[in-house]
Amino acid sequence: MSAAALSLVAVALVATGCSSDASGSAAANDREAVRAITTAESTAGGRAFHLETDDGAWEVHVASGDREVDVRVSADGGSVRSSSDAGALDAEDRAALDAASTPLADAVRIAAAQGTGAAVEDAELVRDDTTAHWSVDLSGGVTVRVSAADGSVG
Repeated sequence: MSAAALSLVAVALVATGCSSDASGSAAANDREAVRAITTAESTAGGRAFHLETDDGAWEVHVASGDREVDVRVSADGGSVRSSSDAGALDAEDRAALDAASTPLADAVRIAAAQGTGAAVEDAELVRDDTTAHWSVDLSGGVTVRVSAADGSVG
C-alpha cells in the first residue's frame, strides 16, 4: 500500500473515531456519566451527590434546597426519563455537600483520568469524621477516592 493510501486510511480512522481498544467505550461511559449528572442538576435545580447505573439508565440523586430529588436519566445522559421528590435531605449530607469544593461531575472526570480504562458504575459523597470524599466505583472492582475539598486522589 502506498504512503498516500496509508495516510488516507489514517485520516478516515481518526475522522470516524475508530479505536482498537476497549478504553473508547469506557471513555464514552465517562462522558455519559458526566452528561447525566449535568442533565439531572439542570432538571432538579440543585447539586448531584450520588450517581448509579440502574437498568440501562443513570439514577442521579440531587440536593435541591433541603430536598433530595431522584432523577432517572437515559443511558447517553442526554434526556430525563423521570424525576421524583425523595424526601428531606439529611442535614449532615447537606453540610458535607455545601463544604465540597469539587462537584460530582469533576470527581467522575478525575477518577476516569486515573488510566484504569474502567467504566463508571457508581459515585457518591461519603462523610468521614471530619472530611468528605467522593467514592467513585469503576468496573472491575476499582474504587477511586477523590477529595471533596480539593479534587486530589488518595
